[in-house]
Amino acid sequence: MTSSEVLKALATRTDAPVAVVDLTRADHYARATRADRTWTQYRSAFRLFADWCAERGLSPMPAAAVTLRAYVAWLADQGRTVATINAYVAAIASAHSIANEPFDRSALKDDLKGIRKDKPRKPRQARPLVTTDLKAILGDFGEEAIDVRDRLLLTLGFAGALRRSELVGLDWQHPGDGTGFMSRDERGIAVTLLRSKAGNGELVEVIIPCSDMPAACAALEVWVARAKLNPGEPVFRPINKGGEIGTGRLGGRSVALVIKARVRERALAVGQSEADADALAELCSGHSLRAGYCTAAALAGTPEWKIRRRSRHKTAELVARYVRAAEQWTDSGLKNIGF
Repeated sequence: MTSSEVLKALATRTDAPVAVVDLTRADHYARATRADRTWTQYRSAFRLFADWCAERGLSPMPAAAVTLRAYVAWLADQGRTVATINAYVAAIASAHSIANEPFDRSALKDDLKGIRKDKPRKPRQARPLVTTDLKAILGDFGEEAIDVRDRLLLTLGFAGALRRSELVGLDWQHPGDGTGFMSRDERGIAVTLLRSKAGNGELVEVIIPCSDMPAACAALEVWVARAKLNPGEPVFRPINKGGEIGTGRLGGRSVALVIKARVRERALAVGQSEADADALAELCSGHSLRAGYCTAAALAGTPEWKIRRRSRHKTAELVARYVRAAEQWTDSGLKNIGF
């Protein structure tokens, strides 16, 4: 299979047809193992590898062990992190699987271990927006349509520890064409995720009691009325410069842009310089709300298992990072001995 054929396969996730066997449904389920965004990233990653091989007269398919080792070393020298390199390798491995070609990742084991030691770097993590941050940011909001929408986006994203894709994929009251839906009753908000990164194909429900998070419940009521949401329609919509609310769905990238813009506005409001406000906003991302919940909960002494139940992290170790970071401020080991 040529590189172009592999790229086409990555785009459509269809294997070569087998006589009198229809693989349409099988391929549908195979594709569902990864999100569309992941397949897009895989296509891009394999295209980069194929171009790199073409420049050096090497074959990307099947890729020899020496080719893979040279490519991984090149990525490291280009400043790619080990996590990024592993993602690129996963894309190449997937392409080989589609093409029914052998792929031996073990040849890279020592190289990756050496890169991790030779080029250590602090992993880039989004700045968490904890309770005090969000209260300060929301304190600057007015009652314009964009303020009403963003108030719900920030409070709901924090309270539900939601990923940006989960936020923008929500429909009102029952499923539409999104990845989940949300409803409201006298007790609070129920968010149902039909497809989630850690859902393993099962529905995931996230409950937000009004007694615990009144800001999110109040924000939802106002936004539903302002946007005139109908059942099955997207909850979060784009808003134009004239303040008109669209009928389509807000894009995932917009979540990060909203967060950055609101953090920057708050920094300027308290007298920080343009440069400092820009730098602070750059530290934030669409993950800042989810990270903010985990950090705030850890600071409040919430047990790790409870944080994980809400955040839906795959492993306890991922949540433990937030707990350890919070404990450095609340239980540093210097109590009664520092001076």
